[in-house]
Amino acid sequence: MADIDWPRWLRPGDQVVCSHMSAEPVALLASMARCTQLPQPLHLLLGVPFSRAAADLPAGCLLSTYGGMGSAGGLAREREVDISSLAYSRSERVYQAGLAHCDVALVSLGRRSDGRLFMAPSHGPVLEAARQARYVIAQLSPHVPCVPGSEWPAELAPVAVLETEDGPWPLRDAEPGEVERRIAGLIAVLVPDGACLQVGIGALPSAVLDALASHRHLGVHTGMLSDGLWRLIEKGAVDHSRKTRDPGVAVTGCVCGSVRLYAAVDGHAGIVMREPGYTHDLAVIAAQSAMVCLNSALEVDLLGNANAETVTGPDGAWRWVGGVGGLPDFTRGALLAPGGQAVLALASRSSQQAPRIVARLSGPTTLAASDADLVVTEHGVARLRDASMRQRAQRMIAVAHPQDRDALSAQARALGLL
Repeated sequence: MADIDWPRWLRPGDQVVCSHMSAEPVALLASMARCTQLPQPLHLLLGVPFSRAAADLPAGCLLSTYGGMGSAGGLAREREVDISSLAYSRSERVYQAGLAHCDVALVSLGRRSDGRLFMAPSHGPVLEAARQARYVIAQLSPHVPCVPGSEWPAELAPVAVLETEDGPWPLRDAEPGEVERRIAGLIAVLVPDGACLQVGIGALPSAVLDALASHRHLGVHTGMLSDGLWRLIEKGAVDHSRKTRDPGVAVTGCVCGSVRLYAAVDGHAGIVMREPGYTHDLAVIAAQSAMVCLNSALEVDLLGNANAETVTGPDGAWRWVGGVGGLPDFTRGALLAPGGQAVLALASRSSQQAPRIVARLSGPTTLAASDADLVVTEHGVARLRDASMRQRAQRMIAVAHPQDRDALSAQARALGLL
């Protein structure tokens, strides 16, 4: 099919909402970039993009993202990007409540043999945005898996469709190193058989999931289903048999991983994709017995405040490399769940040997100390839930890099914590 006739469907000033992560409409964004008469200005909500497709859009296309995750941080270093700190649980509710607006929705879809359309494997807020949109424009690929729970409503039929061979964006976890595997070993001890897991993607989550291979009767309720989680399902460590909500199935908001993973989840009855208002809902998470949420941060201070969004550049300016995501949602839900645990895992130092256990955060507070539970580095586990300020400082210093502990103790005394 020929390129989309964008001047027919877009108007200057339109708010355009894109499906995101593994459902990023890469072919549609590339088509927009090729259009020489693209109406402008346009505001595009990319969510969490994985590709660089939006980098080629003209300057009159104003981009916004959920933090600096995926390729968003790189885009922000190349052009102006409006960074949102919206908690992911609210990403669709702002459309339901009329607090955000959508004129045109760009979506990535697949089609089953019976003709029904399915969202590419990332739910996100685009469905709620599309319900109020003037038009829905879709890219359609035979390589998109049709995951239960992701059927596209017939009443939201696209007005224009771009046929493409682009499947979901493939992701490969970084290979865990020695530090990641040491942290994973400490976390595996904390996870009981029968726990329900929420975990992200990356070298550290991959190492933790590998360390859980001998566990049994685990369940999954997560924002992202990765290759690491899928390996646990294949090995029999995950069977969802002890889940107290949605037993028997993995509930996820997104499938992100390899081409093999996308093929495996196509039509799989044991996987259900749900919207952010369900996957990240406090009551839903709290209803899972033994909910174990595994997340990470860029730095954690002596009280347990965590920054998962920015690093500081040589000029002292914040550089966005992460985001709020579901960190506060899942942490608070786990704290309310019977037997729940919320783990923040990070190496005690960055790859540049900068301390990551700090006296004061250098960036925004993504997670407040009042919500902190367990902080794990390669040097141990700091149990912060219900701890006093003095206890928190002592326990955080104990899991810091040994060469950073004297300085942290001095800073803690100066702050009146010790």
